[in-house]
Amino acid sequence: MNYVQKLTHLWLMAAILISPLIYHPVLAAEANPLLTNEIESVDFTSLSGGRVNIRVMLKEPLEAPPPGFALNSPARIALDFPKTANGLNKATLVAEQGALKSVSLAQAKDRTRMVLNLAKSVGYNTTVNGKEVLITLQGSEATVNNTVAETRFAEGHASSAGHSISNVDFARGKNGEGRIIVELSDATAGINIKNKGKTIVVDFIDTDVPAELQRRLNVINFNTPVLYIDTMKRGKNGQIIIEPKGDWEQSAYQADKKFIVDVRPIIQDPNKLIQGSKAGFAGEKLSLNFQNIEVRSVLQVIADFTGKNIVASDTVTGNITLRLKDVPWDQALDIIMKNKGLDKRVSGNVISIAPADELVAKEKAALTAEQEKEGLEPLRTEVFTLKYQKAEDFKKILNGGDDAGGGGSGGQGARNRILSQRGSVNHDPRTNTIFVQDTAKKLEEIQAVINKVDVAVKQVMIESRLVIADDRFAKSLGARFGVTQTGTPGSSIATVSGSLGNRFTQASATTLTQGTRNGSIQTATDPNTGSILTSSDGLPDLMSNLPVSNAFGSFALSLFRLSANTLLNLELSALESDKRGKVVSSPRVTTANQQKASIASGTKIPYLQASSSGATNVSFIDATLSLDVTPQITPDEKIIMELEVKKDRVGQIFFGTPSIDTQNVKTNVLVANGETAVLGGIYEQTERNDVDKVPFFGDLPVVGHAFKRRTKQEDKTELLIFITPKIMDESLGLR
Repeated sequence: MNYVQKLTHLWLMAAILISPLIYHPVLAAEANPLLTNEIESVDFTSLSGGRVNIRVMLKEPLEAPPPGFALNSPARIALDFPKTANGLNKATLVAEQGALKSVSLAQAKDRTRMVLNLAKSVGYNTTVNGKEVLITLQGSEATVNNTVAETRFAEGHASSAGHSISNVDFARGKNGEGRIIVELSDATAGINIKNKGKTIVVDFIDTDVPAELQRRLNVINFNTPVLYIDTMKRGKNGQIIIEPKGDWEQSAYQADKKFIVDVRPIIQDPNKLIQGSKAGFAGEKLSLNFQNIEVRSVLQVIADFTGKNIVASDTVTGNITLRLKDVPWDQALDIIMKNKGLDKRVSGNVISIAPADELVAKEKAALTAEQEKEGLEPLRTEVFTLKYQKAEDFKKILNGGDDAGGGGSGGQGARNRILSQRGSVNHDPRTNTIFVQDTAKKLEEIQAVINKVDVAVKQVMIESRLVIADDRFAKSLGARFGVTQTGTPGSSIATVSGSLGNRFTQASATTLTQGTRNGSIQTATDPNTGSILTSSDGLPDLMSNLPVSNAFGSFALSLFRLSANTLLNLELSALESDKRGKVVSSPRVTTANQQKASIASGTKIPYLQASSSGATNVSFIDATLSLDVTPQITPDEKIIMELEVKKDRVGQIFFGTPSIDTQNVKTNVLVANGETAVLGGIYEQTERNDVDKVPFFGDLPVVGHAFKRRTKQEDKTELLIFITPKIMDESLGLR
């Protein structure tokens, strides 16, 4: 706070505490017939524990303790003595006792204000004993006991009909606070509040509680810090015990016959040194204690306290009884307005207060006048050249989505229309220009809309990758076996040779020679004619025929026994294959924000299709790799994508029509700029062990392998789909 601000602050505080009418008190009392009482003396007495008694002697007794309020910065207490003049010959009394430094007296037209200047903020009690008013300032012992902190909220006054509680109710505030509302028979009952352990105890002095109100209210379901409210009778006093939960803070105030306690939850904020909240109110705290005072006077007190300019309408009338302790001034003003049906309008540091209906009527009249002015205001024509937006599209926006001009009177287009009722718009597609005729205010609004809408749209490049990896392994082992009679002993015949390139030929009954013929299995030859023998020529038939198809290796053996004229044929074939592969497809496309884009590459497969007339037509099936995407850029530079990635391949052919093996994903995903996300994956694994065998012989140990064929297959296939979006800057470069 600089020097000028400090000087202004001190001047405002002096204006609050020193009456605007400063003149000789005796002359003022004689000149003002409203001042029927007079302050004769003020004495100070120090007590134990730092307490201070201030004894004020009056010419006539007061009917009630003087109302007052307290300030925290600077620490001061102000008391108003109604219809009382300052009978002392001075306006300032030096005390310097305990927390009291001095006392200032200021006289106004209908009261005298006594200001107690304090060294620190302390509590006080005020009692009236005839012509004597005793003000007791609390000392240091008031803050020692933290277990039970009691506050004397309001002093009680005798009533001929007695005090009683009329009703106890509970409500949930708009900010989640629990509100206990106590209705009293009159506004003069004494009230004490204290925090006892984890509960709030409110005592109503010499106040009766009807039997039907002596009960417990279970308010757990209201979802506030308050759990239970117990109302009971304790001797001559009525008592209400409020049981909260968690971390909370409370404030209380009284307006006429209603006493209200608000219990608010404390939201823990690690960035704040002191936890707590005054939801909706942030003004400096003050305390007010008024009995049946005019509303305009209370507003004047708040104006003096805050230094703000408060303008009250002539229709603001009536009286109010108000008791507030340590309440923000803006909350105190809100309480007064709610109880009297008032409302406010703030303009700078000026607060206008009037009945709510009156303010609404004034605002309605102002709006009506503004509309009438708009209907009479001359029209102007303005030309707007658009850079990025199409003139035809923007024309529809100005007309409320209807190119014809708003869809008629009262239609949806008329309600969404940006132009006024008399406005019109046209466009020139060649120069991308719009021509608007409307009032000056509307033209300014349209210019503001163009500044927001006619901007370059961000571009997004979307790249997807489809990775297909497979691992295939197969192993097969098969055999061919046969035993036959070849002829009479002594005859000469050739035998079967093996596929490893060996051929055994019987030259005589006792001699075998070896030879090859192109590395393949050869049939026997007739030694007499030299021709190749077939099965019809007496070639031995195979008893077991289970070879491996397309085998890459085989071993064959033929044995011939002349004495038994027996030929033994045995062939073993084997195949083992190991295949590994990876196919990567990467379609990519660039599009504008919130604009759908598609890209595809593939083959159209023709096939014949019969028509209803019996003729055949050539039709096509698409087998393509495609990417369809609609991106949306969020304010934090992330990208929401609605996309579909598809990869189709030609499959098997059924009845002349090809099938399509398809792999695709369709989803919505949120990805940060430049990051890669895995959209999905498909993993397939196939394991097979097949055995083909001759019954019985295939189950024999060792020998059974010549009568069976074994096939083992292990296939693994994995599909992964990746997506990577990148935002492009205005120069079409990637960010």
